[in-house]
Amino acid sequence: MKPRDASNSAPSRATPAFAALLIVAAVLLAWSNSFTAPFEFDDHGSIVKNTTIRRLLPPAWLHPPSSGETVSGRPVLNFTFALNYAAGGLDVRGYHAVNLGIHALAALALFGIVRRTLALRPGPAAGGSGTWLAAGTALLWAVHPLQVESVTYVAQRAESLAGLFCLLTLYGFIRGLHSGRGWFVLSFTACLLGVGTKETVVVMPVIVLLYDWIFGAGSWRGVWQERRGVHAALLATWLPLAFLVLGAGDRGGAFAFTPAALGHYWVAQLKAVTSYLQLTIWPAPLVFDRAFFRIERLAEAAPYALVIGSLVGLALGQLRKRTPAGFLGACFFILLAPTSLMPGLLQVTVEHRMYLALAVPVILLALLARRLGPRGAGALAVLAIVALGLTTLARNRVYQSELTLWQDTVRKSPDNPRAHYNLGVTLRAAGRLDEATAELQRALQLQPNHAFARYELGNLAYEAGRWPEAVEHFAAAVAADAHYTDARVNLGLALERAGRPDAARAQYEAALADEPGAADIRTNLAALLIRQGRVGEGEALLREAIAAAPELAEAHYYLGVALAKSGAPGAEQEFRTAVQLKPGFAPAHRTLGNALAARGEAAAAEASYREALRLDASSAESWFALGGLLARQERLADAAAAFTAALERDPGHVMARANLANCQLMTGQLDAAIANYEAVLRLRPGDTGVQRNLELAREMKRTGR
Repeated sequence: MKPRDASNSAPSRATPAFAALLIVAAVLLAWSNSFTAPFEFDDHGSIVKNTTIRRLLPPAWLHPPSSGETVSGRPVLNFTFALNYAAGGLDVRGYHAVNLGIHALAALALFGIVRRTLALRPGPAAGGSGTWLAAGTALLWAVHPLQVESVTYVAQRAESLAGLFCLLTLYGFIRGLHSGRGWFVLSFTACLLGVGTKETVVVMPVIVLLYDWIFGAGSWRGVWQERRGVHAALLATWLPLAFLVLGAGDRGGAFAFTPAALGHYWVAQLKAVTSYLQLTIWPAPLVFDRAFFRIERLAEAAPYALVIGSLVGLALGQLRKRTPAGFLGACFFILLAPTSLMPGLLQVTVEHRMYLALAVPVILLALLARRLGPRGAGALAVLAIVALGLTTLARNRVYQSELTLWQDTVRKSPDNPRAHYNLGVTLRAAGRLDEATAELQRALQLQPNHAFARYELGNLAYEAGRWPEAVEHFAAAVAADAHYTDARVNLGLALERAGRPDAARAQYEAALADEPGAADIRTNLAALLIRQGRVGEGEALLREAIAAAPELAEAHYYLGVALAKSGAPGAEQEFRTAVQLKPGFAPAHRTLGNALAARGEAAAAEASYREALRLDASSAESWFALGGLLARQERLADAAAAFTAALERDPGHVMARANLANCQLMTGQLDAAIANYEAVLRLRPGDTGVQRNLELAREMKRTGR
């Protein structure tokens, strides 16, 4: 009997279909606990607040926001979020399911690429063992915890979807080498969709060209003679890419192209790429947002330069020999080139940048492990896949809330001001205000000009009623970023509260100069003018605001206030519109109650007041208005209770105290009435009506009437 070839001793189950099923199952298991992870960080701007994904037709998604969101300049990515929204609104589980599906398809595409490339090089990796080698490579890549950021963090669908299109571009080309031009159409289509997903796909025409030179035509002459049309079509995808990049804005000022910035960033990338390689072998620590760093001394850069320089030299040497190792080495550096060369201001080392590039060291490690023989390599692969999968499960648990994510980030990157800032924002949302303040202050210690941290500290001070402190923080935020419109608007609000209306108006006007079409800023300015008695100017601004944003409830509310002050008709209708647009807007319910009370509709007015108090029981004005209505109905005990509630919220509310004293006078509570009248006169000594009521109360007490 002829001896059995050990290289072909793989089980009969080593079929592409079974291997593909195994890959999908592993992906599902490794990410089985990721479906409930909430929207986090950039997800809010790119998905939750992204109005362009709210409908499929007309296609607003073709024009994603251009102010620095992850979707900026990426209509294909934006379209996938629009599909998610059409299917399930903001149910995060649907977004995670799509992300996981994209990742599983990418793993299958990688499996196909490795398997078919091994088949192009006859040898011991052909047949069943080649299938297992390709499957093992795809499994290691798919369940690696370095991929968590690209899969579980929803907005980084940009990376995983772009990676899928890159892989499909190469897979379609490989199939086209032997199976007809239809596959080349798939390759071109995938590349075209890729450039609409993320700019990093720019490298794929170059990678496909290298693949053809090494594994296909075998020479540059052959590439030109046999497939120049295919390569020209792939290179042509750079034209729409250029159009998208130019229309994407500056991505929130995330890049700088000065010589100094370029030099610092490129030197720092030596350390970044070295760390990527370390994380491939030992994926710890994994950090959601690593601190920005610079390498100032050549001695510090030397070890990293030695590592990267040696690897580049090896890759170039093998590439000259047209070896598979040369192709892989070139791919690694080409795939990382876009993010390694673009001089970012916010991040240097970012885990999701390794999404596709991770395939290169994984393939090389798998090829090295093959030297251990089928059993040894198989056992090592199983151990590695299980260990990596369990680590991925553990890493996904960190993403289960924004709080755990940022706590983990701060713990691993304690010198990162952005991490402390985001943890502070998350703690504030959780109501842990002291801890939030500490984190925001720590962010300022690390980065004194951190405008966002100043802004959040200003919000905390504003909500606590510490107006001068709020003014200080908002002013510092504006000083750090003169175009930080939200900070400037809140500075105006704080200045109003601090009794500086003219300074507040200057801030609103400056904010409008930055954003002339901002209806909300126009509304704030109009409200200030109305409070200053300049009702006509305020009304004109409000009508402009409503013309620009008819859905803005606050604009309708303040227009109603202006109309009520001027005695013009239409105030009640504006209040009703405000309530319809924003049912939770308590002041609109109160002013609607005022309009109804003026028309004599006491029951409807009381219902509006009570709804306002249900929404905001802290409003002294709503309690005062309710008390006035009840007093006019001679429900004196209930009215007194309402005025008392108003005074509990605002002890300086003179009219509430005077009306409470009136109720007490009429119900015979003379001592309490006298005390309240005296308190009112201390604040308003010239009020003759209160003086008369005080004398009456004293007379009634003296005579016992």
